[in-house]
Amino acid sequence: MDWMLVLIGILIIGFGGYIWHFKQINLLSNVPRGARIIDKDKAARLGGSYLILIGICFLLFGYVVKNLSSAVISIVVACFIPINMVVLVSYLVAQSKNMK
Repeated sequence: MDWMLVLIGILIIGFGGYIWHFKQINLLSNVPRGARIIDKDKAARLGGSYLILIGICFLLFGYVVKNLSSAVISIVVACFIPINMVVLVSYLVAQSKNMK
């Protein structure tokens, strides 16, 4: 297991949990400071859950890097990039619908 990736994953999961639990939407860069948020709970849940998902991916990459061959790692990364882009766009669309 690659401990640097695992540590990064744990930090991102912790940050996502902090945003979700304490509703710290001011830490999200895609939420403008002067924007009127329709539902602060939803905004915190969306931001926190996306960060938790990315943190879990880092944890999985930490396992994959040490235990699988280079060819399999290339396939995993090649599949992750487009899936992450779709999830990111859906997160941004959902977050923009939550602002006026």
